Amino acid sequence: MMNLELPIKSNINFYSFGGLNIKSSDAYAFTRNFSARPERFVTDSSGAMIEKTGIIFKTSDNESYYNPHIQTRVKDYSIAVGLKGEMSNGWGWDLSNVLGRNDFHFYGDKTFNASSGDINKNHFDDGGFSFLQNTSNFSLNKQLFTKLHLGIGGELRVENYQLYSGELASYKNINPALEKASGSQGFPGYQPNDESNESRTAIGMYVDGEYDLTTNVLLNTAIRFENYSDFGFTATYKLATRVKLFNNFNLRASSSTGFRAPSLQQINFSSTFTTVQGGQISEVKIAPNQNEITKAAGIEDLTEEKSLNLNVGFTFRPVQNFSITVDAYQVKVKDRIVLSGQFSAEDTTLNTELTSKLKALNVSLAQFFANAVNTTNKGIDVVLDYNNQFGAHTFRTIYTANFQKMTIDKINVPSKLNNTEALRSNFLSSREQTFILASAPSVKQAINLEYGYKKNVIGLRLTLFGRTVIQGYGEDGLGINPVVPTDADETIKVADEYIYKAKLVTDFYYSYKLFKSGQISIGVDNLLNVHPDFGARKEAKYWAYNTETGGPWDAVQMGFNGMRIFGKIGISF
Repeated sequence: MMNLELPIKSNINFYSFGGLNIKSSDAYAFTRNFSARPERFVTDSSGAMIEKTGIIFKTSDNESYYNPHIQTRVKDYSIAVGLKGEMSNGWGWDLSNVLGRNDFHFYGDKTFNASSGDINKNHFDDGGFSFLQNTSNFSLNKQLFTKLHLGIGGELRVENYQLYSGELASYKNINPALEKASGSQGFPGYQPNDESNESRTAIGMYVDGEYDLTTNVLLNTAIRFENYSDFGFTATYKLATRVKLFNNFNLRASSSTGFRAPSLQQINFSSTFTTVQGGQISEVKIAPNQNEITKAAGIEDLTEEKSLNLNVGFTFRPVQNFSITVDAYQVKVKDRIVLSGQFSAEDTTLNTELTSKLKALNVSLAQFFANAVNTTNKGIDVVLDYNNQFGAHTFRTIYTANFQKMTIDKINVPSKLNNTEALRSNFLSSREQTFILASAPSVKQAINLEYGYKKNVIGLRLTLFGRTVIQGYGEDGLGINPVVPTDADETIKVADEYIYKAKLVTDFYYSYKLFKSGQISIGVDNLLNVHPDFGARKEAKYWAYNTETGGPWDAVQMGFNGMRIFGKIGISF
């Protein structure tokens, strides 16, 4: 990481910041066992499995299995440079350029392409994707009159998204006559017809003004215009006020619109993988927005997600060194972009245009990104902050809390996928709806206690992660009001629902100032090694692995890695 600022002249400063981050991971895919999935193993001409030491293992009851590995290599870099200063007429200015790029590359390891018949080909380049963004900004600001402050600015942003295919063996059915699964097991590589190289530009301008209506009332208004080369023009607005009721009490409120442009990834992402069912080889495809399959399904061009935001709150300082902040908010989001469920070429309730195109392309199942859902978030944010110093001693405690509720207001099902209740449910299944709601837990609270003496600082942080609920795919694998049989009696069904109860996580840290511009820090995150609950119905633990990740935990806010010990050295110059 790098962060610097240098004076060039008395009224002009040069600044720059950025960093380079290289990461890798190695994770398991679903286990393949020979008795249930022989088509995912390399076999000889008689159908007998070919052994591979170090990859294929046996259980105590002589079942053969292997665990494909999904490896990733991630490279991130960004660099920002800029100049800022003040002109002789009092206008402050800032000119900057920020360039960043991310590359996400997948590999398959300790796995096979069963259709190749090659037992010794165990590592595959599966391809990946990259995203580049370059942003140039220029802004001006000035206190025009005693009561008016004005800011104006503009931005030019250029984006590029690329999806590149893997090596041939990572995705291809090498020998269809063998009726074996294609590609690298665990994560089939991206195919040439998935490849994408798309760019766009966005030009934006804004005006922001603050006006002191009286000594106790401040008004703020702002407007921003943006034009995207691929989907057009959008504008957002803001109106806010702050009223000083007493010397230590301020009331504030705001109303604003917002938007999030559909990303190049959501518009252009494509993934194709092959499945073998009943001796038939066919493909499953996540189709990009402009694909003929997508259009046949009635999915319109992706447009921006729009929001209306309302906020009212207050700040209160009852005594010196202690402040209270409370804000209530409501955020209504329209046309949120999500990934739809999978639609089958064999579904006779679908329009024939779609099923005909799926069959012509030998695609069995297809799904799409769509502006599918409208939601509302209502909540309250609370911050209590106490900060004091006694000679060489400092003490700070800060409490933060968020209480909220999200609702799904409307699901925007395209008319061509709206013929039956089953199709409507499949477009955004109840399982996917619970994932959207789980992204906004009803409560999160934290308290941070910090004590400092001269060069030493010691801190304790307690974080309460609220209760969340998600669903599995269910016995039928559809994720529509999913149910599973109990372990004791298969005729008794229970909701395939996983409840993650609230958990308290404790962090501890210590830092020592080595010299004026350098310090060393050590600490432990999740000191008590707290983990989320086991993702299973108590009555149906056999189905505990019926989740997106194939493990007993889905993505929960607190994570599931447990305790982490760290050490850091920081130097500023």
